[in-house]
Parts: sequence; C-alpha cells; structure tokens
Amino acid sequence: MGSQCSACDYENPLGANFCMSCGRSLERQTGERNTESLEPTVDSPAVSDPLVEGPQGMFVVRQGQNRGSRIALDLDRVTIGRHPESDIFLDDITVSRRHAEVHRTATGFVVTDAGSLNGTYVNRELVEHAALVDGDEVQVGKFKLVYVALGAEE
Repeated sequence: MGSQCSACDYENPLGANFCMSCGRSLERQTGERNTESLEPTVDSPAVSDPLVEGPQGMFVVRQGQNRGSRIALDLDRVTIGRHPESDIFLDDITVSRRHAEVHRTATGFVVTDAGSLNGTYVNRELVEHAALVDGDEVQVGKFKLVYVALGAEE
C-alpha cells in the first residue's frame, strides 16, 4: 500500500516524496521508506576563486526548498534537475529529471531548457535559452532562483 495524500486523497506509490496528483509533499508514515531531500551543494572551488576562468556567478534560491541557499556557477556546464546526479538537485515533482542547463560563455551565462515538461522561465517568460543578466529570476518547477553576476566591473 502506498501513501495517501492528505490534501487530495490520491493514493501514491510506496516511497513517493510528493503527490503525483497535486504535487504536495507527502507525510512520512511509520515503516515506510522515503528518500531524503538533499540541499543544493557548493562543493567546488569558491566562486571568488581567481583560478576559475571566465565570468563568475551564482544562484540564490528565492522560492522552494532551502530558500536563501547560494549555489555557485563554477563549472562551464551546470545541470539542473530532479535526477540525483544533477549539479543542482531540486527534489520536487514539478522539476524534470533533466530540466535545464546553465552554460558559461565568454560574456556570461546562458540558461537552456533541456526538454523539460513544465518549461524553464526567465523573468516569468517561457524560454528555450536565454542569456542571464544580474538579478534575473530563473524558474524551474516551483523553484525560483535569482542569478547574481559576481566580479562584474561597474
């Protein structure tokens, strides 16, 4: 027997974290094995590291789990998704397993949708790809990430 959603009464499969009908977080039940949500991590060199070549930036989680967290964009290609091996792991049913990618270019960062079901938005506009500017809001599922350009000359 699975987990019944307290909001919509949908019967979800055993071990589900979120309701497959309404997307709400499911409560843990005794004896039920459930996976833990992982926080976005920044295990690579500090964003201000002078050895990181090219433009530097980060995301600040504005809405979603771990609100206020900072995520360094310190790789040339950063993957975003619900797949546990994503560079930015967002554990929510509204996020596709391989949702989007952020690429470093000579002038900054570009976000590209990776064929996600719910789309990727920049400043509330659906995009396939878009160059990021300081302060842009990137929405991936229920998560809103604010892009912060670092080390930019004024």
